[in-house]
Amino acid sequence: MKDKSESVLWLPAADRVFLAVVAPAVGGAVGFFLPRWAPWAASQKWIPFQGVFEFVASWSHWWVQYLTTGIGVALGVAFVAFAFHDSLRVVVSTSGLRLTEEGRTTSVARADASTVFVDGKELVVLDAASRQVVRAPIEEKEPAVERAFVEHGYSFVEGDPYESLYQRWIPGSPTLPAEVDAVMRAREMALQRKSREDASELREALDRLGIVVRERKSTQYWRPLVRE
Repeated sequence: MKDKSESVLWLPAADRVFLAVVAPAVGGAVGFFLPRWAPWAASQKWIPFQGVFEFVASWSHWWVQYLTTGIGVALGVAFVAFAFHDSLRVVVSTSGLRLTEEGRTTSVARADASTVFVDGKELVVLDAASRQVVRAPIEEKEPAVERAFVEHGYSFVEGDPYESLYQRWIPGSPTLPAEVDAVMRAREMALQRKSREDASELREALDRLGIVVRERKSTQYWRPLVRE
């Protein structure tokens, strides 16, 4: 049961309702019309998944349309469950934060959340040394994020307070120690593979080396920690 002193940031309610209604409806509609489309689609060799269309087209039973409709609805429901499971859910309280994403929950103590802001579509929480203790995609709109944190006494700011310190990473630049440059190279490869988990782990490794990193599209930018 959720404590009344907590605020929850997740998918906006309107988005949850939209997904829960539209995805199963679309899946059911596709399933309903699939037996009618299948013979034509099976004759068009440029359309992918020919095996599926040929298989459905080979059925002539009266119950096929009901079966494919049910499968379409089930796939829509599965899509909604997947979206809900993967979306970041943040519980904000005066004692700290609980973040749940892809079934994993982490906690951040209030003392480790010095500054909070939204960077594009990501929630960022900095500690007193300007280290990113949280950087994760969030679906909730910025005004709702600000309201939740301010209500619980957090320092919420508009934009990154250390924006001016970021520099574009240039491989092999003498500005950074070789050890840092090697980690940046490894993280660049993780980003190219779209391995978010590896990129996050390497970001934490850079934190330990005194470097904060973020990316804009495929380009990495870095800045030093600002200790207080």
